[in-house]
Amino acid sequence: MPAATFWFSSPFREWLGQRTVTVRWEGRITLREVIERLAAGHPLFRDNVTDRGLHQDSFNNQAAILLDGDFLSLDSTIPDGAKIDVFTPLAGGATLELPEPRPATRLA
Repeated sequence: MPAATFWFSSPFREWLGQRTVTVRWEGRITLREVIERLAAGHPLFRDNVTDRGLHQDSFNNQAAILLDGDFLSLDSTIPDGAKIDVFTPLAGGATLELPEPRPATRLA
């Protein structure tokens, strides 16, 4: 039976009550199906992740899910033996506005 291990950062691990979850399935499974399965068994996870439905754009604002350094979409198929990391997405800070450069001056 295929299986994959998911590692969760905060706040997902608090909502699930554990840092890692091993998911087993028959045939094939997508990330969307894994998320739905986790939501069915963990009310806090469901309330915070899937309560408004699973739509790729809104999900991208909630989670960054990586497999071997590549981001997964909700419709990605999970391979057997995968180790998948689930993070909150990181965003850049405020835009830094630099002053206009001054012309170079020549020293005599």
